[in-house]
Amino acid sequence: MKKYHHLAGPLLYLTTEYEFDPSRTFHPSEEEIGIDLGINSFAALSDGTFIENPRIYRNAEEDIQRAHKKIARRKKGSQRRARAKKELSRLSRKARNKRRDFLHKESHQLTKQYGTLVFEDLHIDNMTKAPEPKQDENGNYLPNGAAAKGGLNKSILDASWGAFVMICSHKAAEAGGKVIKVAPHGTSQACSGCGCIVPKDRGVRWHSCPHCGCELDRDHNAARNILHRYHIQKQNGAGSVPQRSLVGGL
Repeated sequence: MKKYHHLAGPLLYLTTEYEFDPSRTFHPSEEEIGIDLGINSFAALSDGTFIENPRIYRNAEEDIQRAHKKIARRKKGSQRRARAKKELSRLSRKARNKRRDFLHKESHQLTKQYGTLVFEDLHIDNMTKAPEPKQDENGNYLPNGAAAKGGLNKSILDASWGAFVMICSHKAAEAGGKVIKVAPHGTSQACSGCGCIVPKDRGVRWHSCPHCGCELDRDHNAARNILHRYHIQKQNGAGSVPQRSLVGGL
């Protein structure tokens, strides 16, 4: 980041230049927080705080689809079609601006309050891939859950997890903090109380451990595991990942 200062006078015009140096900054807080990004809630924090999902595109989806249909009904090259295109552009721009504003405000709050933000190292491109088509022995296509997966993919992209983590990284560096990514596997299934694996489907939103009696929201449980996984990395060295024990724990 480059900044310039200009001093102008009758006979003087001076320009100085300097670059942002992350090594010379410090964060006033040493507090660490694990963050689980999701759909029901935009984010669950390891301290039990939740950030509501604004669902920017979902709330504007009907208006945007209506604008697309209006364009399709207009004659090509007509002024009415041009006006319909402008309306679609306005709706899309409004949704983008709302999403950008939300991401910047929430990232600012987190990087201001916490010195270390810990996220899962998510591969969003892989998570939003369309399912492979399925065929029977006669070549007929079988149901493969593409419709449900398409809805999930739309919600993931609407949340803009990748953009949020990137913005947090930049803001944390400027504030003297840091963003850490840990391995994502098993954070929702493992119990944050005892480490035992408690299998649950995507629709199960409550974590209930039969081994230690830990009871809490599924995403809150995942956020605690994310932070704990970072602590293990610090103890064992960068790049290490938690290993499952013989009894199914971490």
